[in-house]
Amino acid sequence: MNTKITSILIPTDFSKLSESALKMGISIAKRQNADIILLHVVDTFSYIQPTEVFLPDFRITPNIIETMEHHMKELIEKIRGETDLKISAKIKSGIPSAEICRMAYEENISLIVMGTHGVSGLREFFIGSEAFQVVKNARCPVLTMPGDWQKTEFQRAVFPIRQLPGALEKYFYARPIIEKNESELLVLGLADQNKPEEVKEIAALIDRLKTQLLKDNIKFLYALCPYEEFPEETIKIAKEYDADLIILTANLDYDFKAYFVGPFAQQLVNHAKIPVLSIKPIVIPNDPESFEKLARQWGKTINFDNLNLQF
Repeated sequence: MNTKITSILIPTDFSKLSESALKMGISIAKRQNADIILLHVVDTFSYIQPTEVFLPDFRITPNIIETMEHHMKELIEKIRGETDLKISAKIKSGIPSAEICRMAYEENISLIVMGTHGVSGLREFFIGSEAFQVVKNARCPVLTMPGDWQKTEFQRAVFPIRQLPGALEKYFYARPIIEKNESELLVLGLADQNKPEEVKEIAALIDRLKTQLLKDNIKFLYALCPYEEFPEETIKIAKEYDADLIILTANLDYDFKAYFVGPFAQQLVNHAKIPVLSIKPIVIPNDPESFEKLARQWGKTINFDNLNLQF
């Protein structure tokens, strides 16, 4: 599978809180020899008064666009003065998360690097975290950065794996970052402590990943963690391990019986104090037979008769 990082999309709102994502994106681009696309989305909701939220004919005024273009030009000149990377930039207007995902799709982006906090205006009141909306909807991996993060390299990464389709395949999408940073990887097997069979199957998955890590000459530790509160335990262990990256396999959530990025991913993206790399499947099955094939492959059976899904 082709997992090389060739292009990185870095959304920015020109705030101090978005600088950590910008610095990290540039650092990764240097190590991967990747192109950079900077994106600023003029959030229409940020310029509407509360009484005007539902006005259908609202338009961004030209002077706002011109101001943002000026900021972007200054930012590009600064980056080009410090690096020889290929950099381009776009200014869009609309809903930030939607425009970020659209740009990533249209430009066939390999990786999105963005902050988890920034200047989001009134939209923060209406929809919450823009970063999680991108993780939820983008087709490529997304690296989310806390606004106060200072490091630009990853020395220790935590890779929690659960009983999900393709859990181990996501390692290959994280491998370029791990290899270039010469990171040590902590493989953390998460299983429901009240389900012995699940614990056994997670242990088997860890053994499979260990074989690949040895083949790739990756330094690693591993631990099996029978636990129920997966997000809290992952964040706790990452802190104890002094990790600077969590690699998240964000896909099927059996607890909610639907194909979407569930609360495990949301809690990590919103509450982790370190960067989180979220990786989803490239191809999403659209029929029950595909789901059943994946479920059987990973040792979990789903009864589709009781899900009330529409296909």
